[in-house]
Amino acid sequence: MADSGKDSSGTIKRASRLMTQWDMAALVAALTKKYTVYGPVTREGNTSFQEISSWEDLDLDYVTTILSPRKYLHKPFETLFSFTEGGKTVTEGTRDSSEKMQIIFGLHPCDVNAIRLLDKVFTGKYEDPYYTGHRKNTLIVGLGCDQAQDTCFCTSFGSGPHLQEGFDLLITQLGDRYLVEPGTPDGEDLLKRLDIGRTMNSSTLTEYSRLKEAKLEKIANTIKKKINTTDLNKLLEVNTDHPIWTRLKEDCLACGACTISCPTCFCFNITDHLDLTLQNGERRRVWDSCMLLEFAEVALGANFRNDLAARIKQRIYHKLYSFHFQHDDWGCVGCGRCVKFCIKKIDPREIIEELRGEAN
Repeated sequence: MADSGKDSSGTIKRASRLMTQWDMAALVAALTKKYTVYGPVTREGNTSFQEISSWEDLDLDYVTTILSPRKYLHKPFETLFSFTEGGKTVTEGTRDSSEKMQIIFGLHPCDVNAIRLLDKVFTGKYEDPYYTGHRKNTLIVGLGCDQAQDTCFCTSFGSGPHLQEGFDLLITQLGDRYLVEPGTPDGEDLLKRLDIGRTMNSSTLTEYSRLKEAKLEKIANTIKKKINTTDLNKLLEVNTDHPIWTRLKEDCLACGACTISCPTCFCFNITDHLDLTLQNGERRRVWDSCMLLEFAEVALGANFRNDLAARIKQRIYHKLYSFHFQHDDWGCVGCGRCVKFCIKKIDPREIIEELRGEAN
């Protein structure tokens, strides 16, 4: 991940390949033979990451998936360990080393950067063996955006549409060709072994570098509604009692759609499940949400965030305040899912605008 996929001069690497649609079909076919590949699939108007078997399964023109691909690294449901015969046999739920490697194919820059943030959370001071096991077994194939929706605000945090790191391969569609760039030694080795597409000379590399930059700049310029991050920490520090928090709870349904669809949320609960004999069971980790009433409930029913206003404030402050202090990065990538899938269309951009006194 340390390798950005570009050389010191900022031009596209010579190891990059230029591919036609037929080459891309051959690439996907080669990958699915050796790896378990997940990519964006659209059915009945909804796009989600699913296992694919061919190029025809993919929808590379999608804008946003319902759930982010974090579900393949930080799984919604995961068995931590199981036991039988009253504990005589205990089986850990860590990844089987015989499993095929997985490829997450077609992530937009915001989702690639979201995984980079999850890496900070789960592989930092306290390494999570379950996440780490999946992460080490995964190759990331990014996909350059073709457009931005009105819910997108990735440019607020530098998490898109440009992408410099976090991918093993990066695909950018330029006209009727696909530029495929390696971002890590694993990605470069993969291109060499498969030997699909054609390499480029210096003039072709320069030309496609220019075309790519022009495309990304055009997309970036369409994103008008952003979050102004200037002195954002200070702004939030002095607005913990702002009237907006009380007002928002009149709109919010506390359904948790914002956090479940968010690519950087990582909260979970631990549950135990026993059979009727009480001799066999398992301990599971399941996704949880700070927007749910029970999230902050402790023994004897005490609840540190019984008030919905406190839970709304917690979500915003974690993404845009405390995460920054913990990991020296913003906890949001501006993918816009929290706005798009919120029934009441609560928008963090509008929240920050109002705190700044800039709201219409």
